[in-house]
Amino acid sequence: MLQITPDIFMLEGLRVANVYLLASPEGLTLVDCGVTGGASKIANQIIKGGYAMADLRQVVITHAHNDHTGSLGEIIRLSGAKVLAHRDEVPYLARTASMPPGSRLQGFLFRLSEKLMPNPSPVEVDIALEDGEIVPGTGGFTAVHAPGHTPGSLCLYHPERRILICGDAIINKHPLTGKKGLRESLATFSVNPAQMRESIRKLAGLEVEVLLSGHGEPVLENASELIKTLKI
Repeated sequence: MLQITPDIFMLEGLRVANVYLLASPEGLTLVDCGVTGGASKIANQIIKGGYAMADLRQVVITHAHNDHTGSLGEIIRLSGAKVLAHRDEVPYLARTASMPPGSRLQGFLFRLSEKLMPNPSPVEVDIALEDGEIVPGTGGFTAVHAPGHTPGSLCLYHPERRILICGDAIINKHPLTGKKGLRESLATFSVNPAQMRESIRKLAGLEVEVLLSGHGEPVLENASELIKTLKI
């Protein structure tokens, strides 16, 4: 695990999307779970870090895309952890509704993605979060609803520490070319690009020093200034 702060870690060696681990006196919180097949790598790093899987009390899901939820069912089985997500993302995690495509092309790409990365098994959300709610067990992080990439896209923000865990609301690497740098998620994979840009403007109003995105390297200083430079 890569230590970002004394109590926040980024798991290493996982494919596609980043996974973060938060340690608090109340136990461990995992933020996202990566693609299918990554549960053993996640568990091994938690154990090598000196914890037991039973210490993992909850998993916060930033959004229901397969590259962030593929190992969720297995992680729950291994740990007994609860699942937290924004209330608007609940039906997509439970597989009672399909993610609404923003265009015919996007619908085709969603179907293609499902073939390349099979849909995870349905998962019930134990705690449905609202915008502005303190997220239990995280040491003071607040839920920030940032819709657009998906209807219930969620960020975690700690105002005193100025840390933002933003899922795919903002990414730090182009998903196709691998080019580094802050950017909005590709409109092709976002259900409502205009709403996504509005969410980025909302996030630009926060005081952020450390930015932890779902894709790309952590930004460890002056994240607010970088967010404000995005052309949206």
